Amino acid sequence: MNNTRFTLICPRTRHGVSPIGADPVTPKRKIRLGLPYPLIGVFVRTLGSKAVLAVAVVGGLLAGCSSGSGDGDNGSSQNKNTSGGDRNLVSGASEGPSVAPGAVAAGMGAGSAEDGEFPRTVGHFEGKTEIRSTPEKIAALSTGQLDDLLTLGIVPTVTTRADNAGPAPDYLNDAFPAYKKQLAAMTDAGTRTAPNLETLAAAKPDLILINDSLGDLYPKLSKIAPTVVTAGNGINWKRDLLLVGDAVGKGDKGDKAQELLDGIVSDAVTRGKQLGDPAVSMVRFTPDRTRMFGVSSFTGSIAVDMGLSRPKSEQFKAISQDIGAESIDVADGDWIFYSVQGDVSKTDAASVLAGPLWTSMKAVKAGHAVKVDDDPWYLNAGPTAARLVVRQLADTLGK
Repeated sequence: MNNTRFTLICPRTRHGVSPIGADPVTPKRKIRLGLPYPLIGVFVRTLGSKAVLAVAVVGGLLAGCSSGSGDGDNGSSQNKNTSGGDRNLVSGASEGPSVAPGAVAAGMGAGSAEDGEFPRTVGHFEGKTEIRSTPEKIAALSTGQLDDLLTLGIVPTVTTRADNAGPAPDYLNDAFPAYKKQLAAMTDAGTRTAPNLETLAAAKPDLILINDSLGDLYPKLSKIAPTVVTAGNGINWKRDLLLVGDAVGKGDKGDKAQELLDGIVSDAVTRGKQLGDPAVSMVRFTPDRTRMFGVSSFTGSIAVDMGLSRPKSEQFKAISQDIGAESIDVADGDWIFYSVQGDVSKTDAASVLAGPLWTSMKAVKAGHAVKVDDDPWYLNAGPTAARLVVRQLADTLGK
């Protein structure tokens, strides 16, 4: 028998949540399957008669794509890092709603350090980092972190942007008009998926924030400045806010991150109790696909806090699922909240929204299909976005 071994190249899947629907960051790693060539051939040749077996085996193999812990390289005199161990996995929901984790993961955060007290050591998703003084020039490189900082009263000096977008989305410019000049002056360090490290280094930040989708860059970033890694993925927006708060000295004590979070959740619960139990569907049109968002997404977790139901078709484990124009009607519900990313002409939105399946849907017939701002609903995940989504859901469903 030929014992040639195969290598499976797969996207890094972090925190037990499918990368579908997350920022399109796909650093890859190799998984040695250890299967002889003839055995692989058996699966390929027998797909027709034993499809279920093949799918089960392939599913088991793909389970090996989940990411292990990453190593942090201490390359800066400002920064002390140790390798992270357990990555504090966050699973999506297999059935029913999924509540966003509302506390910093075990072993993470600033421990017993008082708010505003420096130096402090912050545990995060790539290990531990010492931050020696109050950060004054912060680089926020990943989704939701600009929102986190602005909500905490801090304007970063460096940020990144989504593809074909500016550094500060409109909803944040509208929410923080007093910061207009500072937001316009932020250094643009490229896209969220591929930040420009030369530009970043030239800006000389004293703290870098990324989420775990950029974890492979952690050794390089740590040589530029102390770096703290949050979980990322919309379902983690609450714990990420608290971890960012810990990193900047505005964590879980006093009226900082924890109080902000408690207020948002309390408002969501209170408003949700007045809305009954409508089934709320969430759909996003982008240039390359159309997606339904599940209970383990950012907006899905907000619906959970508000006690809102979701269509059965959207109670899946992943953050989102692709859906074709020919099956858009499976996204029906009592209400549909949909967005279009960028130029509508580059998406399927126009043809789908005018098509017979969409117009025959229960929510559409009732006038309950509502277009929403893509940035706070489906592209960003932070406290100010959460407030906006809670308010729009409450105002719309309460009519």
